[in-house]
Amino acid sequence: MAGAIASRMSFSSLKRKQPKTFTVRIVTMDAEMEFNCEMKWKGKDLFDLVCRTLGLRETWFFGLQYTIKDTVAWLKMDKKVLDHDVSKEEPVTFHFLAKFYPENAEEELVQEITQHLFFLQVKKQILDEKIYCPPEASVLLASYAVQAKASEKLSAGGRGLGLVGWGKPLSLSQILCNLVRILVRSLSV
Repeated sequence: MAGAIASRMSFSSLKRKQPKTFTVRIVTMDAEMEFNCEMKWKGKDLFDLVCRTLGLRETWFFGLQYTIKDTVAWLKMDKKVLDHDVSKEEPVTFHFLAKFYPENAEEELVQEITQHLFFLQVKKQILDEKIYCPPEASVLLASYAVQAKASEKLSAGGRGLGLVGWGKPLSLSQILCNLVRILVRSLSV
């Protein structure tokens, strides 16, 4: 009996159908990742995959941005990825960026990865002169960035920058939080 059924079914029909996929490149402020996405995926499916890969839980600040014909747009979560006006050339490129800024960075940006991504994005926007940062805030930001680099080297077992008399060094999380707070304040001025 089983032989009769098997003879009627071809080998290819026994194989599971593999979903059709396309390649997506996600660019963050400090990394690039590539994923194979199913054709039926909506923006939320891709966004959730990126957030899980980054270990990001504070997702509501971020989005996936794409450029088409010199126009910047955000991926809609409820629309299929390929239904957007994105390039059909693979890999389809999206930028993972902060879409919204918190009112109070110290209270709202809890996760270190969230603080890190905000810091890198706002720092780049200041350096590219897309946002204005007052000179006093720039000096303070630079001093925090130096301390962050020193703390990073110390936590990696290095000698740090040899800064003596500064008291107990701030954790990287505290430094990033201070940086983001100052940057967000300078944005609202």
